[in-house]
Amino acid sequence: MKHILSIVLFCAASFFVFAANPPSAVTPCTFLGRVMDATHKAFDADRSATVAAYTADGKLLSDTVAFFREETRRNYSLAVPLASSPVEGYAVQDDALTIIVTDDIGKVWRGVVVGATAGAPAAVREVDIVLGQDSNGDGIDDELYDWLESDWEESDWWSPDETFDPEKDYDGDGVSTIAEALSGTDPFNPDAVLKITAFSRSAPTRGTEVFSLSFTAVDGRAYSVEEATDLKARDWKPKAFMLSKGAEPVNYLVRPADNEPPVSCTIYLLPAQSTNSFYRIKCN
Repeated sequence: MKHILSIVLFCAASFFVFAANPPSAVTPCTFLGRVMDATHKAFDADRSATVAAYTADGKLLSDTVAFFREETRRNYSLAVPLASSPVEGYAVQDDALTIIVTDDIGKVWRGVVVGATAGAPAAVREVDIVLGQDSNGDGIDDELYDWLESDWEESDWWSPDETFDPEKDYDGDGVSTIAEALSGTDPFNPDAVLKITAFSRSAPTRGTEVFSLSFTAVDGRAYSVEEATDLKARDWKPKAFMLSKGAEPVNYLVRPADNEPPVSCTIYLLPAQSTNSFYRIKCN
């Protein structure tokens, strides 16, 4: 009887030790970027979306709601809980994940991040998510393609002997049809294109000469400035700027998706200490 009792006590003690040492939680990995519709217009407070991470077998790990902030091009940040070894409610590094987005009308978009896996602890992966359907694999959303083709057929550049080509610059403004559609400008209006409309010197700020740069911005888009010192080398690099003279430098100008007409924006640059510098506006 004593022998049997000692076995029972030993088993109970072993079980207690195992339960008291579950796999340890570690710093989550993070997915962040922009959730956009098929035209690359960002979701924000007026049109929101929920981004969620699931295990390969369909168990929810975490979710987040898209947001709007003027100082960042990103509108979602999804932290995925990690553990050092398998445990319920956590992923382990390199686990396969499924990222699912539910838009504001309740439509569920699956497979929006191809090959999603859990990163290392504290790892950050920047992923832009475009909600659309590309059935033929041409890189263009089906509905966007149909919309552009329909507009082309009603434009001055339509020809019955020509097949619609979204890579073509029909209005001759130097930007392709699809590039204009994704930047929010009219692909069939040569006067509607992302471009710098004014560039001049302004009064010094912080004791340094300031350049003012103006362009027309459309809603739901994020804009950045790039600088180059050698156009032949095309050494374009991000350039911080100010939204008002004397303000803190930022990297992006973000307009909310408020369905308002394009507006003229002016930003301010502190020039680089170089003989020649060139600047361009980029729609992100």
